Amino acid sequence: MSKLEVKPENHKIFIFKKIFEFESAKQQAEKKKLNAFGMFAKFNPLKRPTDETVLLKEQILRYEPFWFVASKRILNYTCAVTYPIPVHNPHAVSLSIKNDPSQNIYPVARQNDKTKVDMPVIEHCHRVVEFSNYFDGLKREVKTQVFTDYIKKFGHNEVEQVELENVLQPILSVDSLTSIVRSELQNQVINASNIEEDSEEITSLYLYFRPVYAFEYHWSTADKVGVIEVDGLTGEIIENGNWFKNTFDQTFTRDNLIELSAELASTVVPGAGTVVKIANKVITQ
Repeated sequence: MSKLEVKPENHKIFIFKKIFEFESAKQQAEKKKLNAFGMFAKFNPLKRPTDETVLLKEQILRYEPFWFVASKRILNYTCAVTYPIPVHNPHAVSLSIKNDPSQNIYPVARQNDKTKVDMPVIEHCHRVVEFSNYFDGLKREVKTQVFTDYIKKFGHNEVEQVELENVLQPILSVDSLTSIVRSELQNQVINASNIEEDSEEITSLYLYFRPVYAFEYHWSTADKVGVIEVDGLTGEIIENGNWFKNTFDQTFTRDNLIELSAELASTVVPGAGTVVKIANKVITQ
């Protein structure tokens, strides 16, 4: 049985400051608005969106979450193994260990030109298994490099609370994230006769919020809506985007983040399993 430790000082919240302003993002979105309804609609010869039939319905600056988590698993264990030890004296028929109170005798085995003694020993081992990664808070397939580039290239400030409007709640909750982490840590094969210590710790649990503009367009002749997203940091345009609605209804704080994982420290789980009970009080799936 093992516990997953999450220390309060390892929890942090960061907010990125937008690079692109609303008007600049809107101009970029207007250029791509006809693509908001998919490629099939754009190239449909019978009915396709036009500048006259596609009009801006809503616009918003929202803050999207992504996670960074770092963790480690510390193991102290023993292995009962047999070491083949070469014997160089051609006349030796057995060996004993000097000052060994058990006075065990180990016979010398000879095969062809090789001579050895099979010595049973106990290996005392210490191992640290580490895992870290970035995760999109909205459960989209986003490459890790995208998030590391945000960190390297754009300014972000650590805050105690998020006082912005339109802050999206992570769909990837703390308990789901922790299950992923534990699965990675537990997935390592440990060849042990006896495990003396098996402890796990999340060394970093960081929640980042980045600015994204979303522009919702209405295609009147088809009575459809589509969304163009503009990254508030890079200016990258995402066609056929999403209009997320799961925003926080109250200020989200670092204390909330600590509360979400506080129960982890007392959660006992099987050594090869995943979390069976994690706090999930503010961020929900």
